[in-house]
This record gives sequence, C-alpha cells and structure tokens, in this order.
Amino acid sequence: MHSHKALLAIFGVFFFESSVLGQWIPRIPDIKSALNLTDGTLGIAMLMMPLGTLFGFSIAGRVIEQTGLRNACRLFLPAWALLFVGPALAQSLVQLCIAMVLSGLAVGMTETAMNTEAARLENVAGKRLMSRCHGFWSLGTMFGALIGGALAQAGYSVVEHFLVVMPVIALCGYAAATALPILGKGADPAVAVLSTAVVRDEATARLDEPVDSTAVEINPATDIFRLPSRAIVLLCLMPIGIMMVEGAFIDWSAVFMRDVLAAGPWVIAVTYSSFSLIMASVRLAGDTITTNFGEMTVVRVSGLASCAGVALFALSPSIPWAFLGAALSGAGVAIVFPLAVSAAANRPGRCAADNVAALNMISFSAFLVAPPVIGFMSEAFGLRIALLGLAPIAFLTFLLSSEVSGQRHQISIR
Repeated sequence: MHSHKALLAIFGVFFFESSVLGQWIPRIPDIKSALNLTDGTLGIAMLMMPLGTLFGFSIAGRVIEQTGLRNACRLFLPAWALLFVGPALAQSLVQLCIAMVLSGLAVGMTETAMNTEAARLENVAGKRLMSRCHGFWSLGTMFGALIGGALAQAGYSVVEHFLVVMPVIALCGYAAATALPILGKGADPAVAVLSTAVVRDEATARLDEPVDSTAVEINPATDIFRLPSRAIVLLCLMPIGIMMVEGAFIDWSAVFMRDVLAAGPWVIAVTYSSFSLIMASVRLAGDTITTNFGEMTVVRVSGLASCAGVALFALSPSIPWAFLGAALSGAGVAIVFPLAVSAAANRPGRCAADNVAALNMISFSAFLVAPPVIGFMSEAFGLRIALLGLAPIAFLTFLLSSEVSGQRHQISIR
C-alpha cells in the first residue's frame, strides 16, 4: 500500500510541473506582441520546446539511472520552472527559440522521471494511479493559467510575473519531489523503459495488472524512434487528431482569443482553464468511465466531442461560444491517448515497448508538426481556418476507434 505522503508527493510533482506551462499559456500573446512576431514565426518558436523535449526523452534514461528517480525530480522540476524565465527575458526570436529548447530539455527529463515514479508506485500498489496523476497535471495547468491570467489582467509584465512566480513554483516542486520515497541509484530499472515509452499521457498503460509467468517483458534497449509494425499502424494513426487539438489549445487558444475575439487576459485564462478543468475531471474519472462503457465507446464519443469542440471554438462568434468549444474539446482529448497506449502495450506481436515507442514517435511528431503548420496556415488563411482544419483530423479518431479493442497480453517491467 502507498503511504498517504507518497501519494500526495507524486500528485504534487505532477501539479507543480504543469503549473509552469499554465503560467505561460495566457502570456503567449504578450510575448508575441513584445517581439513583433507573426503567426508563422510564433509557430517556429513553439516548435522549439517539443524539439528540446524530444532530446530530453532520448537521454533521460541514462541520466536518471545515475541520479535515481527522486533526485531527478528534485533536480529537473525546479530547473524546468527556473529555465522558463528565459522566454520572458528574450529580446529576439533567436533568443526565444534557444530559451524554449532549454525549457523543453528540462521538461523532457522531468516528465520521464515523474511518470516512471508514478508507474513504480502504481505497480507496487497493484492498482491504477496514473489517471489521477494526470488529472492533477490538468489541474496544475488550470491553476497556472488562472494565476497567469490574473497577473496579466492586473498589468504585470511577463518579466515581473515570471521572475516572481517561477522561483516559487521551483521551491514548491522541490519540496514535493523531496517527499517522494528514497531509492538508490539504479534501483529502478524501469527508468530505461519509461524514458523511451512515456510522454505525458501515455503512462496510463496497464502496468498495474498482475504479472504472471506468461507476461511479456519490456526490452530496455528499445529506441525512442521505432517504426510501427503493420499490426498497429492504424492504432498509431488513431490519436493523432486528438494530440493536435490538445497542442493547439496549449499553443494557440490564447492568441485566438485575443487576436480574433478581442478577449482580455483574464477571459483568456478562464477559457483555457475550462478546457483544463473538464479534461482533469474526465481524467480523474477515466478509469470508471472506461470500465462502465468500454474503450471503443469512450474513444468514439471522445473523437466526436473533440471534433465538434475544436470546430465550435474555431467558428465561435463570441467568447461564450469559444468557452463552450474549449470545454467540449477538453472532454474529448482527455483519455483517448492513454487508451491508445494501453492498447498498443497489450497488442500481441512485438514486445510492449516496441509498440508503445512506435505510437510515441508518431503521436509526438503530431505535436512537433502542429504548431508551425497552424502558424503558417493562419498567415495564409486566417487563424479560424487553421484551427478548423483540425476538426476532420480529430474525426479520424472516431473512424479508427475500433483499434483500441483486440487481443491483449500482460506486461511486465523487468
């Protein structure tokens, strides 16, 4: 059984890690204005953090094996918060891009460490924990966005905001990570696995099921870049639209609200918070929802909700309609990717890590491609059309929903 302290600690790590991102979201329009960026150049800057994150994923296994999970969280979570002061201090597009790459590197290390620790706690308990962890992640983005929006509305500059708030988050994150259980260096061999098999939501793979002698071992040497087998190609395509919709709300919702709907900072923060709150609520109830209705039904409804939500948001004539579209999109994107990872990890054929790594590569590529594509499309056709273009891609999730069903094998981390 987990101690109450360990549960609060891991929930706190997820919460404070995401609150950094939440602070950033309502300030993106201010950064765009301060540096005189177009939608296209802003898209390029947005691309830099995922690139840094991808590099962080690629080296995280070796680093964390040396530091241990707890120390990795204690080091990289505060580093993630403090490095994010960099974008606020940037005086040019080049400086902004460099700051975003460094921030992405830190969050890649943090994501790997905290998800691996959560998976370890989940395995020890023999019951699900990940949905709640990622529910706290969504609550953290909501909290951060509300704080950031309030400070922006009050007239504080991005520099003033980040120089005060980011060190506070760093201290809180360090305290939460310090409360995690102590493990020796190299004590958790799952680190090498999860560093290649985890992005933020994928850790909900069914690592909590009992292990028996027929379980399939995960290969620690699996590359992060792994082409999918024919058996999972359609499964890998299924969540792409969902991932792009979530990324679009993170990167572009604030710009859309200000530039298209003339919303103020506080309204922007509240609208994004509605997206995060609904997403958090669905995630916290995700295991129960899936148990009651089944994976395929949940994915179908989620695909339709995401498609309708982003279309409503893109076409919204006023702020209340945008608010509704954001909430509907939040419900749609909440638990599709975790279910896809569970299906990939349990799909017969290749070992679980190979399947999950292939799914990661394709899904994370959607994150990499979406920001600049939306920026370039916005310059050519307008931001409404650029965001609306995500609706048919999100509908692909509905069409391929049957891919989450199928034969499964059990997973063991050795």
